Amino acid sequence: MHYWLKWREALLATFVWLALTLADFALRGAMEAALLVWLPAGVLVAVLNATPRSRWPTALAVMLIVQATVYACHGTTLTVALASAIAAVVQSVVCASLGIRVMRGRREVPRRTREIAGLFAAALAGCALGALIAFPTRPEPDLFTLSWWFLANVLGIVIGTPVFLFLRSLLRAGPITNFMQADRWFCLVLAMAALACWIILRSEPLYLLPVLLSGMVFAAVRYGEPAPALIVLAFALAPTINSVGGLGPAPLIHSEPKVATLILQAWMLLMLATAMPIAAVMLKRDRLQAELEARNARLHDSLEMFDLAEDLAGIGRWRYDLRDGSQDWSLRMLEMCGLAHREPGEMRNFIPDNGDMLSAQIQAHRGHCETWRFNYRVKQGSSGERILRVSMRNEFDAHGTRVAVFAVAMNITAQVRREEALDLARGRAVRLAAQAQKLANTDPLTGLPNRRCSLARLNGMIDAVDRTAGCLAVIMFDIDRFKQVNDGHGHKTGDDVLVRLAKLAGTLAHRGEPVGRIGGEEFVWLLPGLEAQVVSRRAEMLRALIEGESGRDGLPNVTASIGLAYYREGDDADGILARADRALYAAKAGGRNRVRLAA
Repeated sequence: MHYWLKWREALLATFVWLALTLADFALRGAMEAALLVWLPAGVLVAVLNATPRSRWPTALAVMLIVQATVYACHGTTLTVALASAIAAVVQSVVCASLGIRVMRGRREVPRRTREIAGLFAAALAGCALGALIAFPTRPEPDLFTLSWWFLANVLGIVIGTPVFLFLRSLLRAGPITNFMQADRWFCLVLAMAALACWIILRSEPLYLLPVLLSGMVFAAVRYGEPAPALIVLAFALAPTINSVGGLGPAPLIHSEPKVATLILQAWMLLMLATAMPIAAVMLKRDRLQAELEARNARLHDSLEMFDLAEDLAGIGRWRYDLRDGSQDWSLRMLEMCGLAHREPGEMRNFIPDNGDMLSAQIQAHRGHCETWRFNYRVKQGSSGERILRVSMRNEFDAHGTRVAVFAVAMNITAQVRREEALDLARGRAVRLAAQAQKLANTDPLTGLPNRRCSLARLNGMIDAVDRTAGCLAVIMFDIDRFKQVNDGHGHKTGDDVLVRLAKLAGTLAHRGEPVGRIGGEEFVWLLPGLEAQVVSRRAEMLRALIEGESGRDGLPNVTASIGLAYYREGDDADGILARADRALYAAKAGGRNRVRLAA
C-alpha cells in the first residue's frame, strides 16, 4: 500500500504538471490570453518538497525527460526544449534546497517574517538562475519576455507550492469533498475573494485593493498559508479571463497588454509580500496566546490536585492576584502560616513579618517565567519558629503582563532541625578529632611537639634531604642536675623550669625549626638547611640563653648540656638521634653546660 501511494502521488503530480502546462500553452497560444502565473513551476518545487532527498535524482531525471518531451512536441527546437527543461529543473532544485534550509528541515507553515522573506528570496534566486539558463537559447529574447518568464515563475512557486502541498495533505487525509463539507466557510471565502478580484479588475477605483489585502490577512490567520496563495491565484485568473482574444487584462490599467501583465504581476508579488508577514505575525501572536491560555488553564486545573495533595503530602497553596489584590488561601497554607481564618483585606495583614520577605521575593522575580524556591521562616509566638519551603511561579496574560503569583509551601521544620543538629554534631566531632590529634602530638606541660610528633617531623625532613641533597642538624639538650631541682624545690618548680626552657628555646627557633620534648628533661631542636657554622653558633646561643635567663622570676638557675649531630647519608631518625644523644652525654661527662659535636 505504501509503494502504491508513492506511485500514485508521482503519477498524479506528473498529470497535474502536464495538464497545467498544456492549459498554459493553450491560453497563451490559441486564446492569446495574458498568463500571469506559471503554475507548473510550483508543481515541481512541491514535488521536491514532498520527496526525500535520497530520491531527488530519480525525480529530477523523470522531470527533465517529461518536460523536454512536452516542449519539443509543442513545436520548439530540441535545443530550446532541452534548455527550458534544464532551466526548470535547476530552478526547482535551487528553490526547494534553499526553502528547506530556511525552514531548517521543518515541514510546517512559516510563522516568522524571516522565514517568509527567506522563501521569497529562494524563489527569486531560483527563478533568476532558470531565466539565465533558458533565455540565451531563445531565437529572439527580449526584456519583456525575460521579465514575464521570471515573474510568472516566481509567482507560480510562491503561490503554487503551498497550494499543491495543501492539496496533497487533503488527498492523504481523504477525498477533497470531505474537506469542502467540513469547512464550507473556506470555500465561501475563496468564492467571495474570486468575485472581489474580478470586480476590482473591472472597475476604475483602486481603493478596493486594500480590502482584498485585508481579506488575505484574515484568510491566512483563519485557514493558514494556502489561503492567501489561493486568493492571489484567484486574482491572477481574472485578468487571464479578461484578456482572452488579445484584450487588455485589466480595464483599470490603461497600457499595452504586455505592460499591464507585468504591472499585475508586480501587484501580486506586492500583495503576497505584504499579506504574508502580517499574517505570520498574527499567527505567532495567536499561537503564543493559545499557549499562555493553555498554560494558565493547566495551572488552574491543577488546583484540585493540590487540594488532594494537601492531606497526603502536607502541601499548602496560595495565589495572589496582582490586578485586584485578591488572595486565595488553602486551609493547609493558613494553618502553616499560623492563621486561624481568612478575611478580606490587605495582603500584609495576613502574612507573617508583614510580608516583607515575601514581597521582596515577588519583586525580585517579577519577570521570571520559571519556578523559584526559598525558605520562609514563620514566627509562632512563644511556641518557636516554623520553616516553610516555598515554590513560587508567576502567571502572565496574553500580552505577557504578570497578573498573579502562585505559591505552594511545605513544612520542613523537622527536616531543617535534623539537618542543623547533624551539622552541629558533625562540627563537634571535627573539633574533638582536631583536639585529640593535637593532644596525641603535643606535650601537655610545655605545649611543644611530643616525642612521636618530633620523630615524625624528623623522618619527613630526612626524606626531603634525601631528595634535595640538602643538610640537616639535630640539637639535643638536657637540663643539668634536674633531679636536684625537683628534690630541692619540688616538682611544681621543676615543671615551671621545663616550661621556661621550652619558651627560651622557642625564642631562638625560626619558622620550620621545630623544638620538641622527647623525654623528662630532654629536648630536641631540628634545624634543616643550615650550614655547620650557623648551627654551632645557634647551639651555643641556646646554651648561653639557658644559663643566663632560666633563673628569672624566682626560678632556680639551671644549665643545659647540648649534643649536636649532622645528617649523614643513610641515616634514619633513630640513628641521628642516637649520635646526638651520645654527644649530649659527652657534654655532661666533660663538665656539663657545654656543646659537644657527635663523632
